[in-house]
Formats: sequence, C-alpha cells, structure tokens
Amino acid sequence: MADLTSRDAVLVKYLNEAYGKEKQLEIALQAQIGRTQNMPIKKRLREHLKETKAHARGLSARIKALGGKADAGNVPGPDAVGEAVTAVTSLANKAAAAAKGPVQILRGTGVADNELRNIRDAFWNEAEEIAHYTVIEAIADKLGDKETAKLAKGIRREEERMQAFLGRQLVTLSGAVIREEVPARERKPAGAKPSRKRRTTKSRATAAKKPAARKTSARTATNGRTTASRRRTRAKAKSS
Repeated sequence: MADLTSRDAVLVKYLNEAYGKEKQLEIALQAQIGRTQNMPIKKRLREHLKETKAHARGLSARIKALGGKADAGNVPGPDAVGEAVTAVTSLANKAAAAAKGPVQILRGTGVADNELRNIRDAFWNEAEEIAHYTVIEAIADKLGDKETAKLAKGIRREEERMQAFLGRQLVTLSGAVIREEVPARERKPAGAKPSRKRRTTKSRATAAKKPAARKTSARTATNGRTTASRRRTRAKAKSS
C-alpha cells in the first residue's frame, strides 16, 4: 500500500470504520432474515442486505482509490500490520454479529416481542451508520474530496430510508405486543373516551332533569295566564 498523505489517511480511517460496520451488519442482517416471521419485514431486510453489500463494495473501492486498504481494523498502515488487524477485527465483528442471533431470539416473551426487539436493535444500528456517513461527508466536504462526499451522501440517504421503515415497524409491532400480552380489559390508551356505560348513565340523568324543566315551564305559563286574567277583571271593574 502506498504511503498516505495526512489528508487521505484521515479519510481512509473514517471510511474503514464505516466499512467495518457494513461488514458486521451483513452477518447481523442474515441472522435477522432467518429469524423474522413477518414477511414484509423479511422482504425489506433482504433488500437492505443487498444495499449493505453494495455499500461495502463502494467503500472498499473508494479506500483503494485514495491509496488505502479496505479492512475492518479502522487503522490504515503497512500491509503486514493491516492484515493482522483485519484478521482480529474481522473475527470480533463476526462474533459480535453472530452472538446477537441466539441471544435475541431467547430474550423475548413472545413472537411479537422478539420482532419488536430485533427491529429496535436494527433501528439503533441504522442510527450508528447514519452518524458514520454524516461524519465522512462533512470531512470530505471540508477537505475538498467530492467523490468521497458523494459516496457518503448516497449511502446515508439509503440508511435513512431504512431507518424510517424500521421506525414505522416499531410503532406497528408495539401494538402487536400489546395485543399479544395485555388483556383487552386492561388496554386504556391515552385520551380514550368514556365508556358507553358512563355515557348512558349521564344521558339518563339528563333525561330525568327534562320533565322537571317542563313542569317548571308549565307552572310559569299558568301563573302568567292567571295574572293576565286578574288584570282584565280589574280593568272591567274600573270601567263599570
């Protein structure tokens, strides 16, 4: 590997961090695809696995174009050192990604709960990737590397779309967990309207008040007629 300038070394360092994350997530996504029973989610995960592999290839090509070596060690250096670090980090990434499979599948209390937890972790991973590419794009812009900035921006947008999809699934799966684990009688969403029984009781109370109001109106009308009659009688008496 050719000697890197300080400028290119900084770019390669951050590109390799993103590259290592992409390679780790390839394994994690494969495990998630095997676990999920939700077909729309499974389909989107498969699509994103293809995107993730394409991201890794794009990063690798850009690192080489800058004179670096694509590896998961995150530190550009001589071939021997880079290869040693690559081997160690690669094993660590594979172990971390593979470990999530059996651990996550056992930690939930039901199908919906496991789906929700897996998607929550995937959402977090997308946030980390978005942060990686935001940093790379900003550094590349400041260093005048348009190619790297363009690459980072394109990948970041795909990660953001994936995270938006996952965010919608979090809301949907939260509802599925409630339906699976909480009895209907215990579900009281915020801002819920009063029950029908209470409305009926209130209606009866209102209806009970109406006859009384009618009686009062009738008495008032009767009194008014009586007063008017008395006035007419007095007027006749005076005229005679």
